[in-house]
Amino acid sequence: MQPDPAGMHFPLAERGLHWRSPVPVAVADEVQAAAPARRYRNNWPLYLFVFLLPLQNIQTGYIPQFGGGLNFLNVFFALSLLGAFVCGGRLVRRESVNIAVLVYMLYAVVSYLVGSQLVSDGDRINVLKDHLIAVSLVYVVQMSVRDWPQAKKIMIASLLPLPYIAKVTWIQHTSVAKWHYGDALRIKGTFALLGANEFAGFCVTMAVLCFALLIAVRMPRLLRALVALGLSCAVFCILFAYSRTAYVAVAVGLICVLLAWRGRWKLMPLFLVVAIALPAILPESVIERYQSTSVEEGKQDESTRMRMVYWGIAWDSFVAHPVTGTGFNTFARRVNPYHMDTHNLYLRTLAEGGVIGALVLLSLLLALFFLCIKRLRKALPRSWQYGIALGMLGAWSALVVGNVFGDRFTYYPMIGCFWVYVGLLLKSRDLPVANGVRR
Repeated sequence: MQPDPAGMHFPLAERGLHWRSPVPVAVADEVQAAAPARRYRNNWPLYLFVFLLPLQNIQTGYIPQFGGGLNFLNVFFALSLLGAFVCGGRLVRRESVNIAVLVYMLYAVVSYLVGSQLVSDGDRINVLKDHLIAVSLVYVVQMSVRDWPQAKKIMIASLLPLPYIAKVTWIQHTSVAKWHYGDALRIKGTFALLGANEFAGFCVTMAVLCFALLIAVRMPRLLRALVALGLSCAVFCILFAYSRTAYVAVAVGLICVLLAWRGRWKLMPLFLVVAIALPAILPESVIERYQSTSVEEGKQDESTRMRMVYWGIAWDSFVAHPVTGTGFNTFARRVNPYHMDTHNLYLRTLAEGGVIGALVLLSLLLALFFLCIKRLRKALPRSWQYGIALGMLGAWSALVVGNVFGDRFTYYPMIGCFWVYVGLLLKSRDLPVANGVRR
C-alpha cells in the first residue's frame, strides 16, 4: 500500500477513531512555504515620520508651520496614528512595559497640573505634548507592524537619515575645526533647536543599535551595508559633537552589547585592540575635551562646577516638596535661579515629580530592562528579534548612564527612535513565524 502523502499510514482506522497522526515537520514546512504570505497595509506616514524625526533642521527650515498646532510634529503624528488604525494592528497583551508607559504618561499630565500652580508659562504644555508624542510612538509602532517586512521598513526608515546627518555634522565641523579643543567646536548637527549633548544622545542610541544588529543578525548584504554605514555615521557624529557624556554612554552601551551577545568571544580581541589603540587615533581636540573633566575641588571646569550647583538646588527643592515635587518643567523656569536644567534627569525628576515621579520613572526603566532580558533569552540566535533585544539592552544602558549627566529622555528628536525600537521589540513576540523560524 502506498504511504499517504500527509503521513497517514492507516487512513481508515484514523478516520474511524477521529484521530490523525502528526504531520511531519518537513511536510509542514513545505506546506507553509507554499502558502502565499499574507499582505498587510503599510503605515507610510509612520515611515516618513520616523525618517524625519532627527532632522530638526528640515522640520524648522523647510516644512511650513501653519500655526494653530499645524506643525510637523502634530500633523505627522496624527497621520501616523490614523495610519496605525487603518493597518488594523493591536497592542501586545500582557506586557508590563505598555502599562508602565501609560502610567508614566498619566503622571506627567498630573505633574503638569501641579506645576501650573507655580508657573503659568503656556509653553510648558507644548513641551509636555512633544514629549508625550515621542513616548506614544511605542503604541503607534505596535499598532502599525503586523509582519517582519513592515518591521524592517521602520528600521530602514530610522537608518536612512544617518548619512545626511553625518554630512551636516561634517560641514558644521569644518567651519569651526581647529587642532585644540574650544567651546566653539560644540556643534549640534541636525538638531537645530537643541544642543550638542542632545544630538550626541540620539547618535549614541543609533550607534549601539546598529552595532548590535550588525554583529547579531543574519541579513542581506545590502541591508548589512546600510547598517554598517549607519554605525559609521553615528560614531562620527558622536566624535565631533564633543559630548563627554556621550563618550562614556556609547562605551557603556557597546560593552553591554558585547557582554550580552552569545558570540562575544568572536569580537573580544578586536574590541580590546581598539580600546588600547583609541587614544592614538583620536583627534587631539577630542582627547582634550575628555581630559577637561575633573571633580576635584578647585580643578573643575565651569560646566562641571555648575552642574554641582544645579544638583544641590534640585536636592533642596526635593526636600522642600518630597511627595509630588514642584511640577513638570518647573525647575529651570521657577526653581533654579540660574534658569538652567539640572543636567541630571533623576535629580530633576525628584525635584519636579517628587517620590511619586521617581517611582514611576524607576518602574518604567525596570520594565524596559526586563523586557530586553526576556526577549534576549527567548529569541533565536541570528534572528531580528534577538538583534533588536540586544541593541535595546545596550541602548537602555547608555540611556541610564547618559541621564546621570544630562537629559536624554525628554526631547522628541533625541528619544523618538528609542521608543520606536521599544515598540518593535514588544511587537516581535507576536509577529508571524516563517518556515518555523522567527526571523
